[in-house]
Amino acid sequence: MKTDFLTQDYLPQAAWSLSGGLLHGYCMVQLCEGMAKEMKDIRSMKALHITPACSWSLDWHVQRSMTTPTAYLHLLGHTDAIKQPLCLNFDNPYVAKAMVEDAFGLFLVDELLRHNPTGQNCVAVADDRVAFVLRRQFPTLRIIAHMNRSVCEEGEPDADFCNRLLEVYHEVQLYPGSLRYPGLVQALSHPERCTVVVNDLCRRGSRAAHSQALLLLAQMRVRPYDFNYKVRRSEQMSALLAPPGAPANMFSRSELQTLYAQGLRSFHVQAEQYRNAMTPAWLFMNYLLTDSPQYSNKTSLLIYKVLSYLTGDTPSLASGLEPFPMRWD
Repeated sequence: MKTDFLTQDYLPQAAWSLSGGLLHGYCMVQLCEGMAKEMKDIRSMKALHITPACSWSLDWHVQRSMTTPTAYLHLLGHTDAIKQPLCLNFDNPYVAKAMVEDAFGLFLVDELLRHNPTGQNCVAVADDRVAFVLRRQFPTLRIIAHMNRSVCEEGEPDADFCNRLLEVYHEVQLYPGSLRYPGLVQALSHPERCTVVVNDLCRRGSRAAHSQALLLLAQMRVRPYDFNYKVRRSEQMSALLAPPGAPANMFSRSELQTLYAQGLRSFHVQAEQYRNAMTPAWLFMNYLLTDSPQYSNKTSLLIYKVLSYLTGDTPSLASGLEPFPMRWD
């Protein structure tokens, strides 16, 4: 059945990616499988992003135990089976000097390239020193400048800064706050190699506070049980995140259409700020298809069919009162 009308009026050539592949585990793989089966020739997931708990990554509200090789390889086996491209997120822009050549991080990347049936697996890196190590160890590896690389920049991450990143990275994730400056997209040397991070929940104009939070979280990666760090993290999070009703760095569909018209084609939805797989999956699916009223029934049916693939990833408390992990990919 011909169904391309569900996207032809809404970002028809857009490439979409979603995070949460390790946090929500097999449910994110099921979502990829559902899209591949039910949305063939309409939309596909450019990459499922996964953020292992290691020296090169951060944790926001809950300190995770280090990702085990068993859990990681188990996920790679599932994505291999459905030929789903993966992106490893190393979102720590302040990696401890002694851990820049971390053996576990190198193991994760090595296995990512071993399990690469599509040839499209890649990594997103926030620390230039780690990126240098990866280029040396894996010359063919495709490396993306993670959004946190822009967040921690001392000066404003303007078009000149993004263009410098494009000279050394294959792709650049754009900080949402920067995209609100007039003329930035038009000044990019290669907008087709830039990715829009769609749903950042920090307050608008909070990049400096965001950078300070990243530094604290990097320190907590080294000293995870320091009580003073935990107190400071709690204080910083409440000041950094946008409260309900306040403007965050999130983009509406109409804003995404404007960015698309300016030449941007890649869009990324963060998932790990949500407690279970259903919430980011629902948000993601509603970004993918047209919202034209005359197609609402068909759109709803297609979303329902894809979401029906998700099983088992529900919160233990229906009230939602228990603590939940919050991360940024």
